[in-house]
Amino acid sequence: MPIEARSKSKLKGSATFTEVEDGVKVAVQVSGAPKGKIAVHVHETGDCSAPDAKSAGAHYNPENHQHGLPDGAPRHLGDLGNIEVKADGTGTHEIVVKGANLKQGAPNSFLGRAIIVHEKQDDGSQPAGNAGGRIGCGVIGQSK
Repeated sequence: MPIEARSKSKLKGSATFTEVEDGVKVAVQVSGAPKGKIAVHVHETGDCSAPDAKSAGAHYNPENHQHGLPDGAPRHLGDLGNIEVKADGTGTHEIVVKGANLKQGAPNSFLGRAIIVHEKQDDGSQPAGNAGGRIGCGVIGQSK
């Protein structure tokens, strides 16, 4: 699925979501991104219509945990960590989100939600990691 630029950024990207035995494997690729680490999250609403992507709502957090990084627990189910972006503006990130799924209407489903790429690094702090503006957005559809 495509990730489209928001907040007047030049970001382009794509993400794939694949159900695996213990969750959902998420693979993200970006170009036109700022160098360094930038955050990526699943947000609660599959709506990228706002120019700043705020239409996607807050981080997806069906179990009402505090925000955190993927190597910590508890955390929001949608906390995917950071993409390491090279000097040429490209980066990739892959993670398996344990407990998530892609089933229509199921608890903890990513289906129909949004993936958001932020302008800054997620530092793990409350309430949302100080990741800054939303520079990319895509709606998560059914995976093959």
